[in-house]
Amino acid sequence: METNELIVTLLATILTAVISYCGNVLVKNNRALTIVRALEPLARDAVIAAQKLGVDEYLSGAMKKNHAVQAVAQALSDAGFTVKDEQVIKNAVEQAYAKQRDLLKQYPQQKED
Repeated sequence: METNELIVTLLATILTAVISYCGNVLVKNNRALTIVRALEPLARDAVIAAQKLGVDEYLSGAMKKNHAVQAVAQALSDAGFTVKDEQVIKNAVEQAYAKQRDLLKQYPQQKED
């Protein structure tokens, strides 16, 4: 009987460790999924806001993109998320711009002096 108890105890210990590890992986994936889901609307709103800034004063395309990227990064940070790879945010902003080109044309931009 002692051998059976030892095997059961060993399996229970291993199973507990595996379940704990899987739980941690799921939590990390859930946070990543939440960030991915939040990126699209945040990027869309940041692109529109940056475009609207160009109505009152001249902003180059790069300046508007930087403004939108910083706005998304700040919104994620305020929500308690950190994105270590800024390229992910840049890609989301570029995609939002590409999807909204027609909408963004309604905001006349200031010309460079």
